[in-house]
This record gives sequence, structure tokens and C-alpha cells, in this order.
Amino acid sequence: MKKISIVVLIMGLSFNITAQNSSKTSKPITVSYWGANIFHPGLKIGTQHNFKIWSKTKERKKRGVVVKNKTFFLKPELGFYNHKKNHTGVVLNADFGVEFSKSEKKFFFSYALGLGYLQHFNSGTTYVLKDDNTISEKKMASKGYLMPTINFEYGEHYEHFSWFNKISIGSKVKYNTSFSVESFFELGIKFYPFK
Repeated sequence: MKKISIVVLIMGLSFNITAQNSSKTSKPITVSYWGANIFHPGLKIGTQHNFKIWSKTKERKKRGVVVKNKTFFLKPELGFYNHKKNHTGVVLNADFGVEFSKSEKKFFFSYALGLGYLQHFNSGTTYVLKDDNTISEKKMASKGYLMPTINFEYGEHYEHFSWFNKISIGSKVKYNTSFSVESFFELGIKFYPFK
């Protein structure tokens, strides 16, 4: 319960900040293919709140004036994936990071740290041993984990949308009795319906 409370608090704060500043800039909606360990298919949706944007102008002899942009952002997301005949994973997470781009180019890349709550819902039938030593079937058997991640994203910005690729490496905290390494791959779009 404590894990769920932490993640809900993070997500609540991020949505509150986004709502307070919605009049200043349009927030994107992100939709992506989300593959756990690349091959277990899923879907992720989210948004992005930009805290601060810095621009730095430099003059180059060959290319003229170059404007470099740096953006600090918070990205709340909700997703799921299916590991066939094993489990379905549902995640609620928030990434905090920095994006780098140049005004004269559409390409961007970003680095972010994430914190999420991942719930595994078992596939098939799960049995439990009761106190009276009888075995019974458990409905909707599941287990939850906190999941910190390191993320790298790259893509291209256009006027009303962007495409992106994102690679994430993380770990399920208190996974059985050992340490786990999880990898995720995303391919998606950001679009601006209210721009």
C-alpha cells in the first residue's frame, strides 16, 4: 500500500502542475507501442509538462547562427504489456529529465530518470495454501513492484506532432529474492490536439 501511495502522490503532483500551467503552452498526448524486453507487446499513453526551457545562441563560421535548446520536463504515463502465458503488466510511472534540440533542426534527444509502480497479473490459474493446509484457487492473482528506470529517447519534432523512440532499463524492487533487470522499448508519437 505504501508503494501505491508514493506513486499516486508523484502522479497527482505532476498532473496538478500540468493543469496549473495549461494556459501557457499546449501539452502533448503521447501514444506508443511499449514492448517489455522488446518482444512482449503493449501500449503506453501519457503527456509531458515542460518546467523550464533554456536557449543558447552561438555563431558558427560555416553554419551561421545556431540556437541550442534545453528543456527540463516531467512525463506521467500509464501503460500495459502482455507476456503470453505468464502475466500481464500494468504500470503507472513518471519520468523526470532533460531534452536537447537545435532550433534549425527537427531532431531531439533526452535523458530521464523514472519511478513507476508495476503490477503483475498472473496468467492461468494460481493456487494458494490456506492456514488449514487446504489449497484453493486465487482469483486475479497479482504482485506489485516499485520500478526505477533510466531512459534515453530520441526523435523528430514537426509542427503538430513528433515521433520518438525510447529505451528504458530498470529493476523491479524486491523481485522474489533477487535483483531483476528489465528493458523496455517504445516507438510512438506525440501530438498536440489543443495547439
